[in-house]
Parts: sequence; structure tokens; C-alpha cells
Amino acid sequence: MSDLSIDRNGALNRAAVDRIEASVLPNLDRHHLRLLAHCLASFHSMQPADDPEALPNASARRAWCLSQPLIAEDPTFLELMMDQLEIAAVQLQDMASARGITVMALSLDDLIATAEARCQV
Repeated sequence: MSDLSIDRNGALNRAAVDRIEASVLPNLDRHHLRLLAHCLASFHSMQPADDPEALPNASARRAWCLSQPLIAEDPTFLELMMDQLEIAAVQLQDMASARGITVMALSLDDLIATAEARCQV
């Protein structure tokens, strides 16, 4: 399991948030990193048991979103969430490919290192 997780209220675990906040990243980049970390943690919670390395597909993402009462109650937000999960999946796939690993193998350290490297360019 990843060093990222979300609690039953959908919040990223405190330790992950604290590690992101302790990074040398500018505020906007830390915010983006928190969003990506939250999406990755969400992907882990929707991960199919039969293929733990697979990034959940759109159908699995939608089923997970529909199981979240606050998302399911708002069809407009549901579609926005689906779009954002797709965007995050593409960004995470790029990070994972650059590291030669699967998205589901990414760690918080990987996300932070990638963001810090991008900010130093």
C-alpha cells in the first residue's frame, strides 16, 4: 500500500499533508501536489483487487464516485470530478513513466521529488 491514504471523510492523511507542507515548493505547487496526492490516494481506494497494479479505469472511478454521497448527490460535480480524475491520471502516468514504474507504485516521495525537480528548472 502507498504511503498515501484518505480517511472516511475523504481527507488526505495528516502525515502526507505535513510532508507536502514541509517541502520547499511554492504555495501553488504545494496545492497542486496535495491535489495529485489526494487523487492517487483515491485511486488506491478504488483499486481493483484482481489487479493491484492497475490504475482504475473510468468505470471503476465512476462507481467509486457514486459511492461517495457528496459526489453522487450532485451530477454536475460528479462530471467535474470525473474530468479531474482523468487529468490527474494522465499527470500521474507521466510521472510514473519517467520513473519507470506504474502509477500505483508511486509514493509521496516520488510526487514531491518530481514537483521539486520541475520547480528547479
